[in-house]
Amino acid sequence: MVANVSSNSTGRALPSDIQQSWVIAKYDVLKYLRSRRLLGILVIEALVLALITVLVSTADRPYTVDGVIEQYVGFTSIMIILGATLFGGDAIVSEYQGRTGYLLFPNPVKKSSIMAGKFVSSVAAMTLILLVYYAVTIVAAFILGDGSMSNRVFASLGLALLYGITALSVAFLISSVMKGSTGALILTFALFFLIFSIVTSLIGQLGGIKPWFMLDFAGSTLSYVMADPYPVDSTLSFEIAPGQAFTTYLFYPEIGLSIAVMAVYAVASIVLAYVFFRRREMSA
Repeated sequence: MVANVSSNSTGRALPSDIQQSWVIAKYDVLKYLRSRRLLGILVIEALVLALITVLVSTADRPYTVDGVIEQYVGFTSIMIILGATLFGGDAIVSEYQGRTGYLLFPNPVKKSSIMAGKFVSSVAAMTLILLVYYAVTIVAAFILGDGSMSNRVFASLGLALLYGITALSVAFLISSVMKGSTGALILTFALFFLIFSIVTSLIGQLGGIKPWFMLDFAGSTLSYVMADPYPVDSTLSFEIAPGQAFTTYLFYPEIGLSIAVMAVYAVASIVLAYVFFRRREMSA
């Protein structure tokens, strides 16, 4: 019995799906470098880190090492939003808008391999950004702060990586259904920077319903995990007129539940992105 081996017209065995995904991931990283997206976000990251360093170093009150890290970590979500926008927002739709799909899709490579390669390259870029951010943060904390560092910073890094991967998954879903790169990029950025925040505030602070199911709310654990003790839910009431009070609710995400929420968002989004990508065809 002769085993079936995939081969092309020349009789040579084709690379496996994993090898094809690796090649696509490698060339996507090179595309990030050529388009200077990776360089651009690293420059933005350097400016953010420099600004935080100036603010912390000129503050009057003394900081502990964990206290310094907490100041830096508060801006991590911004880097995640930028990373998801630049590395995931147009990852799929660009192949259709730029007509590069005419060169890529006719090749003997599965769309699952294309999706996997693109997602791996995006996750690699996001991971690099976050590792650099936290590495600089830790070094700055030992220079500017007093005392020792707790393990909470590594918990924050893990949550940041999970939030980054989840944000990329949502960005891929947007990219798989949008018709233009510009619209996909704008929608991805607006979704994480504005829409999620507005909805979460309306539901939570004004509505009094804990928004545990909102992605941005779950992702905020990367910042709150640095607090010692961990903050608890509370209610604030303000008297705005005789006999009238305004009540606002302060909710904080539970770490275990938030990890589950982000995992569900990540899996559901990337699966739906693949389904839409698989069914989508090049149009004239």
